[in-house]
Amino acid sequence: MDSNAKEMDIYQSFFKIARQLKKLAFQSAADLGLTVHQINILESVRLNPGQKQKDLTEKLVFAKSRVSVYIDQLVEKRLVLREPSEQDRREIQLFITPAGEELCQVYKQEAASYKALSAALAHLQKEDVDRLSELHQQILEHL
Repeated sequence: MDSNAKEMDIYQSFFKIARQLKKLAFQSAADLGLTVHQINILESVRLNPGQKQKDLTEKLVFAKSRVSVYIDQLVEKRLVLREPSEQDRREIQLFITPAGEELCQVYKQEAASYKALSAALAHLQKEDVDRLSELHQQILEHL
């Protein structure tokens, strides 16, 4: 197989894997009554309590107008709290609620995409999984 054909195979493989994991992630989020974007926001708030809404919006890769809508929905579901910053009352800080924390834990335990990937990787040798991780990092660095 020539170099171009091998590159195309790898390219297609990445897309197929990503598509399948994405499909499973969307279904797992939907099972919890959320979208994948809401889960990502919730996890970011969990990992960075008190972060400013503006900073979160700048980090995310989807439309800023949608971020605000998603946060509104998370607040309505009592998964996230919005509080004015003590340093600058114009800034809004985000905090996860205990219910939001619990939902993140459930998602991690129940997410079909994590389970499927974990099961697939379990069929490989530990050294191969480590090498695969290293190779993915190298590819990402060069993209």
